[in-house]
Amino acid sequence: MVTITVGAPTHPASERLYGVFFEDINHGADGGLNANMVDNYSFDGVYLKHESLRLRGADRWRIESDPLRGWRFDGVTATSCGTEIRGERGRRVATDCPAPPVHRNSRYARIAIGGPRVTEGAAHPSIENYGYGGDLRRAGLYAMSIARGHAYEFTAYVRPVSGKVSLRVTVIGAGDRPIVDAVRFDVDRFAGEPLRDGWVQVRYALTGLANEYGALHIDVIGEPGAAFDLDCVSLMDADSWGAGDPKWRYGRLRRDLVESIAALRPAFVRFPGGCIVEGVTPGNEYRWKDTVGALPARRQQANMWAYKTPDGGMYSQSYQIGFYEYFCLCEDLGAKPLPTLFAGITCQSPYRDPKHVDTDSDWFRDVVVQDYLDLIDFANGDPDASPWAAVRRDMGHPEPFGLDMIGVGNENFGADYVEKFDTISRAVHAKDPHMLCVMSAGLFPFRLPMSRTWNHAHQVAAGQVPGVEAAASAAGRNGDEPGFGSPSILVDEHAYHSPEWFISQARRFDDYRRDGTGVYFGEYSANGYFAAQPQDYDHASQWRSALAEAAFLTGCERNSDVVKMTSYAPLLSHVTAHGWEQNLIEFNPAHVQPSVNYEVERLFSTNYGSTAYRCALDADADDLFVSATGDDADSRNDADDNDRAGQRAQRFVKLVNTGERRIGVTLNAAVPVRGDDPLRSLHVETLTADPHERNTIGYLGGGSDCVTRTIRDSILPADASSSMRVALTLPAYSITLVRLS
Repeated sequence: MVTITVGAPTHPASERLYGVFFEDINHGADGGLNANMVDNYSFDGVYLKHESLRLRGADRWRIESDPLRGWRFDGVTATSCGTEIRGERGRRVATDCPAPPVHRNSRYARIAIGGPRVTEGAAHPSIENYGYGGDLRRAGLYAMSIARGHAYEFTAYVRPVSGKVSLRVTVIGAGDRPIVDAVRFDVDRFAGEPLRDGWVQVRYALTGLANEYGALHIDVIGEPGAAFDLDCVSLMDADSWGAGDPKWRYGRLRRDLVESIAALRPAFVRFPGGCIVEGVTPGNEYRWKDTVGALPARRQQANMWAYKTPDGGMYSQSYQIGFYEYFCLCEDLGAKPLPTLFAGITCQSPYRDPKHVDTDSDWFRDVVVQDYLDLIDFANGDPDASPWAAVRRDMGHPEPFGLDMIGVGNENFGADYVEKFDTISRAVHAKDPHMLCVMSAGLFPFRLPMSRTWNHAHQVAAGQVPGVEAAASAAGRNGDEPGFGSPSILVDEHAYHSPEWFISQARRFDDYRRDGTGVYFGEYSANGYFAAQPQDYDHASQWRSALAEAAFLTGCERNSDVVKMTSYAPLLSHVTAHGWEQNLIEFNPAHVQPSVNYEVERLFSTNYGSTAYRCALDADADDLFVSATGDDADSRNDADDNDRAGQRAQRFVKLVNTGERRIGVTLNAAVPVRGDDPLRSLHVETLTADPHERNTIGYLGGGSDCVTRTIRDSILPADASSSMRVALTLPAYSITLVRLS
């Protein structure tokens, strides 16, 4: 039997401790968060030329444009048209174009009746798109989820070229039978909303007829030789996140995925990554300016994570979900935005093509640094004074987004990175002295490789590197975050290690210096990567990894005065696109299945108070890890006096048993009693599973859970001492939450 006493408060707990890390990996954006089910919707596809792997990095990573990939043409010819295209290194290459595109950055398809027939006996020539089914081996896999009775929105840009053409739009399922009702219209200037240069935007509502996966099917009806232009084809559930909200007038999000993220109550969202920020070769870095504005204006980019597929796959970044949409998502979630930008160094992971932009060059100053300054304007600026703020306003959000922190590079390291970080930070602070800059500690979670970054961060916090530290405000960054406070700099540590390693790191932060520096543990997963453990589906996301992460998170809560933020990575994965095997949330076209790691994250993030409390154990227990946070009614910064009068004090105690034997525990906790309330509330929630079990989901149907959850709620009489004593048995391999109020 172990007695645990929850004692005096130790410090205000960081309000931003639990957040989410989003990166377009595993089809997390296109094919996932992006509500549009049409793959390569705008005929702008740019892909990793995966078959060009070479020993030298510069030859290994190449980019190719394939504007018609993902589309099937039957009885028609399709020609890609536009004024420019991406070259091998992402450069803009001018091309001839027979008629103006919707936007100079957008290509389109010119469709003419009379191509080779693929389907015997088809009544009409046709165009098909199967959606996001994974890599090229699955190019014919129907991947658009249709539900009976659901409403769907079809939109496209069309332009008549020659002859009379009609289009009949539907979605076909098994046996090529329609699974939504069909709509037919003529391609002419009366088809929809007229745009410039003869383009017309058509918009129609379709209704689902079955619960099935299907493919978008467009019959092309007309005489041989008749032609039309097609661009920006969209099919999405009308009940997508953002539907009907004027600020969500461009990219929209898949509702069930957003709701799964919202259930974590994230305090922040980091975007867009991840290695995708710096790219694998020059020209592949993420440029936020390519991702804002009207959808046709966004310049697609190859997704570096396509190298995880055997053939380069169907993986292009369409940027239908861009920086504007990420900021809007943060606002809807009540989360702080943490955008992370290219710092002038491409990905430094092994076998990539790391190149360094000269810090003294015009390109570094005018492009790399300026992107940070313009982003601050885009997020926070006055639309009447800043062109980039005007872009935000014109997209539907005249109010500022309240950006107060920004990441400088991802997993970068070395002396050149430190120089670049200082140069960027000085420019940022000259524009906004209070903007918090996040510095990368590199790839590895070990003291020696991180030492250069941490030594520099301590110098910044001590005021020895003028202009690089964020200026402190009187009461935290925005006045209501005493726990997060006003750190001078955050250091971003990453760790993909074994469950055993994470358990051993539960006291990692006990001796970190409290000197104005803060930790952002920005990417973590107990997936065994650094321990050379198997990286396959069967070994990924097992309960033993979630247990280890829970043990580690108790240490983050106990040290939440210096550990300011944490986020698991990756966040999302389509079941056919596991570039990274261990993920927080998995999904197929119709269903979402959170992992066991998600269940741990949710238990911790939704039961977290504003103050950390000391936990004392009266006996050694190597497999037992404990943390406690809580709120007193008079200490909540988000409540006025009237609200506080109706609130109870709370304590949230997490107990993690990583061992194979159950542990008997007596928990003592003092919780202040409100004088007019004679009752106390006790909530005990326990999660258990076999260490090697995992939640599962396939391509079809819903998922299955492996976790056993037991909940016990009790009402207890209060006594004047305010002390509560609770006897518990912690099962083997379990996580227990005790909530007292």
